[in-house]
Amino acid sequence: MAASFLPFSVHTVRGHSMQPTINDGERVVVLRWAYLFSAPKAGDVVVFKGSDGKDYAKRVSAAVKNEFFVKGDNEKDSRDSRSFGAVKKTSVVGKVVMTY
Repeated sequence: MAASFLPFSVHTVRGHSMQPTINDGERVVVLRWAYLFSAPKAGDVVVFKGSDGKDYAKRVSAAVKNEFFVKGDNEKDSRDSRSFGAVKKTSVVGKVVMTY
């Protein structure tokens, strides 16, 4: 993981919850500073730290103050806010700005 003072970090996505937008094994470039002065908006794809310490990439479906609800683009996968609840803004690593 990149040092916290760097604006970008790279993460490898594991799983199928974001298909067809992001496929298993693809890498994402995350802008860590994207939410310094604003909150995630519905439609943004973010990487956040789960309560298990793992990084997850999901799409923001709704935002309320310092918490927001996320879901994967693959409707068959229910590992999202329906199962683990809202995500705190402090858990967000940043906004996905590129995949490769």
